Amino acid sequence: MKKSIYLIADPAIEQSVLLHKIEMALKGGLFAVQLWNNWQNVANKIEIIASIHQLTQLAGVPLILNEGQDCLDLPYFEGIHLDLPNDKIQEYRQKRPNLIWGLTCSNETEKLSWAEQNSLDYVSYCSVFPSKTSNSCELVSFETIQKTRQFFSKKVFLAGGINQNTIPNLKNLSFDGIALVSAIMDAENSTEVVLNYSAVLND
Repeated sequence: MKKSIYLIADPAIEQSVLLHKIEMALKGGLFAVQLWNNWQNVANKIEIIASIHQLTQLAGVPLILNEGQDCLDLPYFEGIHLDLPNDKIQEYRQKRPNLIWGLTCSNETEKLSWAEQNSLDYVSYCSVFPSKTSNSCELVSFETIQKTRQFFSKKVFLAGGINQNTIPNLKNLSFDGIALVSAIMDAENSTEVVLNYSAVLND
Protein backbone atom coordinates (compact mmCIF):
# COMPACT_ATOMS: atom_id res chain seq x y z
CA MET A 1 0.00 0.00 0.00
CA LYS A 2 1.39 3.40 -1.00
CA LYS A 3 2.30 5.65 1.93
CA SER A 4 0.71 9.09 1.87
CA ILE A 5 1.29 12.57 3.28
CA TYR A 6 -1.02 14.97 5.03
CA LEU A 7 -0.28 18.62 5.54
CA ILE A 8 -0.79 20.40 8.86
CA ALA A 9 -1.17 24.13 8.19
CA ASP A 10 -1.29 27.05 10.60
CA PRO A 11 -4.36 29.18 9.73
CA ALA A 12 -2.88 32.20 11.51
CA ILE A 13 -0.21 32.88 8.88
CA GLU A 14 -0.80 35.50 6.20
CA GLN A 15 -3.83 34.36 4.20
CA SER A 16 -2.43 34.71 0.68
CA VAL A 17 0.69 32.77 1.68
CA LEU A 18 -1.42 30.10 3.39
CA LEU A 19 -3.64 29.59 0.35
CA HIS A 20 -0.71 29.55 -2.07
CA LYS A 21 1.27 26.98 -0.07
CA ILE A 22 -1.75 24.71 0.30
CA GLU A 23 -2.68 25.00 -3.37
CA MET A 24 0.85 24.07 -4.42
CA ALA A 25 1.10 21.20 -1.93
CA LEU A 26 -2.18 19.75 -3.20
CA LYS A 27 -0.66 19.49 -6.66
CA GLY A 28 1.92 17.10 -5.20
CA GLY A 29 -0.79 14.75 -3.96
CA LEU A 30 -1.94 14.74 -0.32
CA PHE A 31 -4.04 12.40 1.83
CA ALA A 32 -5.57 15.38 3.62
CA VAL A 33 -5.06 18.97 4.73
CA GLN A 34 -5.44 19.59 8.45
CA LEU A 35 -5.85 23.08 9.87
CA TRP A 36 -4.16 23.41 13.22
CA ASN A 37 -6.34 24.80 16.02
CA ASN A 38 -4.68 28.23 16.17
CA TRP A 39 -7.41 30.80 15.71
CA GLN A 40 -6.81 33.21 18.61
CA ASN A 41 -5.70 36.13 16.42
CA VAL A 42 -7.73 35.23 13.33
CA ALA A 43 -10.74 37.49 12.68
CA ASN A 44 -12.11 35.71 9.62
CA LYS A 45 -12.05 32.03 10.64
CA ILE A 46 -15.03 30.90 8.57
CA GLU A 47 -13.80 32.76 5.48
CA ILE A 48 -10.39 31.09 5.72
CA ILE A 49 -11.87 27.62 6.18
CA ALA A 50 -14.20 28.17 3.22
CA SER A 51 -11.37 29.44 1.00
CA ILE A 52 -9.13 26.47 1.80
CA HIS A 53 -12.04 24.11 1.31
CA GLN A 54 -12.49 25.40 -2.24
CA LEU A 55 -8.90 24.32 -2.96
CA THR A 56 -9.16 20.92 -1.27
CA GLN A 57 -12.50 20.17 -2.95
CA LEU A 58 -11.03 20.86 -6.38
CA ALA A 59 -8.20 18.45 -5.56
CA GLY A 60 -10.54 15.80 -4.14
CA VAL A 61 -8.74 15.93 -0.78
CA PRO A 62 -10.52 16.11 2.60
CA LEU A 63 -10.10 19.18 4.81
CA ILE A 64 -9.73 18.25 8.48
CA LEU A 65 -10.09 20.71 11.35
CA ASN A 66 -8.01 20.19 14.48
CA GLU A 67 -10.48 20.24 17.41
CA GLY A 68 -13.14 21.52 15.03
CA GLN A 69 -16.19 20.47 17.04
CA ASP A 70 -17.39 24.09 17.23
CA CYS A 71 -17.64 24.11 13.43
CA LEU A 72 -20.02 21.15 13.05
CA ASP A 73 -22.64 23.40 11.47
CA LEU A 74 -20.25 24.51 8.72
CA PRO A 75 -20.29 22.63 5.40
CA TYR A 76 -16.67 23.48 4.56
CA PHE A 77 -14.78 20.47 5.90
CA GLU A 78 -14.77 16.66 5.92
CA GLY A 79 -13.07 15.67 9.14
CA ILE A 80 -12.05 16.46 12.71
CA HIS A 81 -8.72 15.69 14.33
CA LEU A 82 -8.84 15.34 18.11
CA ASP A 83 -5.93 16.08 20.42
CA LEU A 84 -7.55 14.00 23.18
CA PRO A 85 -10.32 11.36 23.36
CA ASN A 86 -13.70 13.06 23.48
CA ASP A 87 -16.71 11.43 25.15
CA LYS A 88 -19.11 13.38 22.92
CA ILE A 89 -17.91 11.77 19.70
CA GLN A 90 -21.08 9.73 19.17
CA GLU A 91 -23.16 12.87 19.65
CA TYR A 92 -21.03 14.65 17.05
CA ARG A 93 -21.40 11.72 14.68
CA GLN A 94 -25.18 11.91 14.86
CA LYS A 95 -24.91 15.49 13.66
CA ARG A 96 -22.28 14.79 10.97
CA PRO A 97 -22.23 11.01 10.34
CA ASN A 98 -19.79 11.07 7.42
CA LEU A 99 -16.90 12.93 8.99
CA ILE A 100 -13.37 11.51 9.04
CA TRP A 101 -12.03 11.25 12.60
CA GLY A 102 -8.41 11.21 13.74
CA LEU A 103 -6.59 11.36 17.07
CA THR A 104 -3.12 12.44 18.20
CA CYS A 105 -1.41 9.61 20.06
CA SER A 106 1.78 9.34 22.07
CA ASN A 107 3.10 6.48 24.18
CA GLU A 108 -0.16 5.63 25.98
CA THR A 109 -1.90 2.61 24.48
CA GLU A 110 -5.17 3.72 26.12
CA LYS A 111 -5.61 6.31 23.37
CA LEU A 112 -5.19 3.65 20.69
CA SER A 113 -7.78 1.43 22.37
CA TRP A 114 -10.20 4.37 22.58
CA ALA A 115 -9.64 5.13 18.89
CA GLU A 116 -10.36 1.51 17.98
CA GLN A 117 -13.46 1.26 20.18
CA ASN A 118 -14.85 4.45 18.62
CA SER A 119 -13.98 3.45 15.03
CA LEU A 120 -11.69 6.37 14.29
CA ASP A 121 -10.27 6.50 10.77
CA TYR A 122 -6.66 7.20 11.69
CA VAL A 123 -4.25 8.04 14.49
CA SER A 124 -1.21 10.27 14.24
CA TYR A 125 1.81 9.80 16.50
CA CYS A 126 3.41 13.00 17.80
CA SER A 127 6.23 13.58 18.11
CA VAL A 128 8.41 10.99 16.42
CA PHE A 129 11.48 13.27 16.45
CA PRO A 130 12.21 16.57 18.22
CA SER A 131 10.45 19.41 16.40
CA LYS A 132 9.96 23.15 16.76
CA THR A 133 6.33 22.83 15.59
CA SER A 134 5.35 19.98 17.93
CA ASN A 135 7.15 20.99 21.09
CA SER A 136 4.09 20.23 23.23
CA CYS A 137 4.26 16.52 22.30
CA GLU A 138 6.34 13.94 24.11
CA LEU A 139 8.70 11.86 22.00
CA VAL A 140 7.13 8.59 20.87
CA SER A 141 9.24 5.47 21.03
CA PHE A 142 9.62 3.29 17.96
CA GLU A 143 8.62 0.36 20.18
CA THR A 144 5.24 2.03 20.77
CA ILE A 145 4.75 2.52 17.03
CA GLN A 146 5.62 -1.10 16.31
CA LYS A 147 2.95 -2.27 18.79
CA THR A 148 0.18 -0.14 17.26
CA ARG A 149 -1.55 -2.98 15.43
CA GLN A 150 -2.18 -4.77 18.72
CA PHE A 151 -4.62 -1.98 19.59
CA PHE A 152 -5.67 -0.11 16.42
CA SER A 153 -6.55 -1.42 12.97
CA LYS A 154 -6.97 1.68 10.76
CA LYS A 155 -4.48 4.16 9.27
CA VAL A 156 -1.39 5.18 11.24
CA PHE A 157 0.49 8.43 10.54
CA LEU A 158 3.72 9.71 12.02
CA ALA A 159 4.33 13.39 12.80
CA GLY A 160 6.93 15.65 14.35
CA GLY A 161 10.46 16.38 13.22
CA ILE A 162 10.20 14.36 10.01
CA ASN A 163 12.57 15.70 7.38
CA GLN A 164 15.01 14.45 4.76
CA ASN A 165 17.57 13.64 7.47
CA THR A 166 15.23 11.75 9.82
CA ILE A 167 12.96 9.96 7.36
CA PRO A 168 15.43 7.08 6.67
CA ASN A 169 15.06 6.11 10.34
CA LEU A 170 11.41 5.21 9.71
CA LYS A 171 12.25 2.54 7.16
CA ASN A 172 11.57 -0.47 9.39
CA LEU A 173 8.38 0.85 10.99
CA SER A 174 4.84 -0.11 9.99
CA PHE A 175 2.79 3.00 9.14
CA ASP A 176 0.57 4.45 6.41
CA GLY A 177 1.99 7.92 5.98
CA ILE A 178 3.44 11.04 7.55
CA ALA A 179 2.22 14.47 8.59
CA LEU A 180 4.36 17.43 7.55
CA VAL A 181 4.26 21.03 8.72
CA SER A 182 7.33 23.20 8.21
CA ALA A 183 8.86 20.91 5.57
CA ILE A 184 6.01 21.97 3.29
CA MET A 185 5.00 25.39 4.60
CA ASP A 186 8.56 26.75 4.70
CA ALA A 187 9.46 25.49 1.23
CA GLU A 188 9.61 27.70 -1.83
CA ASN A 189 8.06 24.96 -3.96
CA SER A 190 5.65 22.93 -1.83
CA THR A 191 4.57 20.80 -4.82
CA GLU A 192 8.12 19.59 -5.28
CA VAL A 193 8.54 18.90 -1.56
CA VAL A 194 5.43 16.70 -1.42
CA LEU A 195 6.52 14.79 -4.52
CA ASN A 196 10.03 14.28 -3.13
CA TYR A 197 8.83 13.03 0.25
CA SER A 198 6.32 10.74 -1.42
CA ALA A 199 9.07 9.25 -3.56
CA VAL A 200 11.31 8.64 -0.53
CA LEU A 201 8.44 7.16 1.50
CA ASN A 202 7.54 4.73 -1.25
CA ASP A 203 11.05 3.84 -2.40
